[in-house]
Amino acid sequence: MAVARHRGFSLIEILVVLAIIAFTANLVVYSIDDSHEDELEQHALALQTSINYASEYAILNQRQLGLYVADNGYEFLTYAEQEWRPLEDAEGVLKGKQFEPPFELTLNQEDLPWAQDSLLDAVDWQQLLGVDEEDFLELEEMKIPQVMILSSGEVSPFELALAVDSREEELMPYTITGEFMAPVALDREQWP
Repeated sequence: MAVARHRGFSLIEILVVLAIIAFTANLVVYSIDDSHEDELEQHALALQTSINYASEYAILNQRQLGLYVADNGYEFLTYAEQEWRPLEDAEGVLKGKQFEPPFELTLNQEDLPWAQDSLLDAVDWQQLLGVDEEDFLELEEMKIPQVMILSSGEVSPFELALAVDSREEELMPYTITGEFMAPVALDREQWP
């Protein structure tokens, strides 16, 4: 009696090889993908969540907070003992952040459709405070928040844009908008 010889591969062997090829191809695609899309979204969501948390923190602790935006980063400040100081919360949620290139953070508080003209912008602070040029330069160097987060739940109007500044990628920026009350909104324009 002759033994029958099998020719070819079984279905299981073929499926195992296909699974290995698909897994390897998937790894190659992820390692080649150099997009900042996911990282941009994570930064935007973290910033929005931090601002909303700061509002809740201000209400619950009856403290006046501020958001200071400068040098492509942000920091939360609290008003204590007649000055603005960096906020130190136990959880570390309200810790400031510096964005590394190609991420870019910009603050807009002018020409917002929901904001009214601020009387504070029209004040000559140097004359009002009775300080000379040198003292005034020292005041300008102090960290004074541009966005107020009050213990009443109010938030001064602002628009923060978080974008990727890259010639290779054209990603739409995320916009965080505050319209007098928390929570702040996160939005992203879609391509037309």
